[in-house]
Amino acid sequence: MELVNRVAGSGLMTIDLEEFYPSGEVVSFDLKNYLFMELILKEKDFREALKNHDWEQYRGKNLAVFCSADAIIPMWAYMLVATYAAPYVNDMAQTTPEQFVEIAFLKQLNRLDWSEYEGKRLVIKGCSDKPRAPGGIP
Repeated sequence: MELVNRVAGSGLMTIDLEEFYPSGEVVSFDLKNYLFMELILKEKDFREALKNHDWEQYRGKNLAVFCSADAIIPMWAYMLVATYAAPYVNDMAQTTPEQFVEIAFLKQLNRLDWSEYEGKRLVIKGCSDKPRAPGGIP
């Protein structure tokens, strides 16, 4: 008796969610460490600190930029960190390290051309070997 793989011949398409999982370690950049008295960000001091920061330590990693202190951080501060970090990191986001995986995962899914799956039968393969993000994704 010949074995027949009916799944292969069924026309099912598989989307493997593990392919969208961010690669590389997620590290944090807490702006709290750059606040004066954990309250305000002094632009001149902040710019100097970023200029002297060892950005090489983030090479090939994912960077979560956030502030753990209850302070109002101007948007330009996040943009300035991104400017310095961009040549070194795989990806970065303005978020906590815990939420980074979910944001990176959703960014990858949004890049997918869903039109190729229109009208097709799909199997969605989960990320059984990956940790779950706090929000439940993936």
